[in-house]
Amino acid sequence: MKQSVLLRILFVFGYLAGGTSPGFSTQDAAPPRPDPSKDYTISYADLDLFLSGSVIDVGPSDRKPASRNGARGTSTKIKHGNLSPTAFEGNRVTFYEFRQEHEDYLLELRKDLEAVPSYLPLKTFSANEQLAYWLNLHNVAVMYEVAKAYPLKKVKKLVVGGKNVWDVKTMKVGKREMSIQDIEDYVIRRWNDPLVLYGFFMGSIGGPNIRTEAYTGENVGDALQDNAYRFVNSLRGFRLWSGSGRVSDHYKLGERYFPNFEEDITNHLLTYAREDTRRDLAKARSIKMKNYDWGIADPKNGDVYSGGSFNTNPGALGFFINLQDPAVSAGGVAPPPTVGTPIGSIHTSPAFNRGSNGKISPQTRALLRAVKIRNERRNREGIVTVEEYVNSEGSRIKLKEPEMLDNDEPEEGTEEGGVVADK
Repeated sequence: MKQSVLLRILFVFGYLAGGTSPGFSTQDAAPPRPDPSKDYTISYADLDLFLSGSVIDVGPSDRKPASRNGARGTSTKIKHGNLSPTAFEGNRVTFYEFRQEHEDYLLELRKDLEAVPSYLPLKTFSANEQLAYWLNLHNVAVMYEVAKAYPLKKVKKLVVGGKNVWDVKTMKVGKREMSIQDIEDYVIRRWNDPLVLYGFFMGSIGGPNIRTEAYTGENVGDALQDNAYRFVNSLRGFRLWSGSGRVSDHYKLGERYFPNFEEDITNHLLTYAREDTRRDLAKARSIKMKNYDWGIADPKNGDVYSGGSFNTNPGALGFFINLQDPAVSAGGVAPPPTVGTPIGSIHTSPAFNRGSNGKISPQTRALLRAVKIRNERRNREGIVTVEEYVNSEGSRIKLKEPEMLDNDEPEEGTEEGGVVADK
């Protein structure tokens, strides 16, 4: 029997209107006495609410480089916006519509997650439940830091250099002060499986996808495989350049997984590669880590562009790709302005259009065209085939059972775990 340990379930509208903070109250502080006969889980209903209302799923890559024609230019020589071939890839967070209340809510979500070990020791949970916890905490922390720094076009300055916030110990998990980098190092050290690399949202287009729902102990294996599949089969993960293969610099995080780099990374990519990706891999004379798009994972590319006369109304995004809110298009009353109004399919949520000038740069329009085309292809009726995750020998992936982690706090150790992805 599973018993769920709830983070405070708070509808964002109530909080933004001046309701109770999602942080734990003093009455919540006394931890319950764990029942060893139960399996404990963490409910992420509040995080699910936020993600469903702020993440845009752009769909799988078609491995075609983004056209530079969409980039706004002041002349034929000068271009603005993301000029990378991967500019139309990767899920996006609507950072451009965040206000102070959204930043505050992300901070409260992060604090709630930090408090979980004080409420119930992490060793009480299964290895997969712990992994989901760390990935969610990492991604909330990243979204908060990017939201605070917005507007910005490149996330690189937050990760490296003098303004690096990845190494700042802004969190206290149990008794340990931690940074974003500490979480990455801890997860990679304790879970001996490269699949965990695909759970780290980096705030940039070049990293793995942020998902429209939180990780859980039950979905983390399948969710990471889906992220891996989308990443490997995109230009973000691997692309050919003059006969050589370039893989993402994101794999530097997990160099321990690829001791014989070219052979190991090739075998890893083949585990998730589609047929078109396999053909590109076969053509690569060599493989190097030299491929990363630091552009912010924001629909407007961090652009404060307000020129042009196209669609100055608040529903410009939804209108452009013809996906208005069903309640509005049917003549009904629009839902209340909450972050929870889903825009994963790019709905015209009043909360995310509030205060916006609604003007869209040419490059953003080009991105939305690409998303619309992908969605139309995915929704076509007809005969479909089921594509399973297979390894380089053609066998269905079966990851090893994880070893249970003994400690509830990050510390140096040799324990390693895996991810259960195929039950």
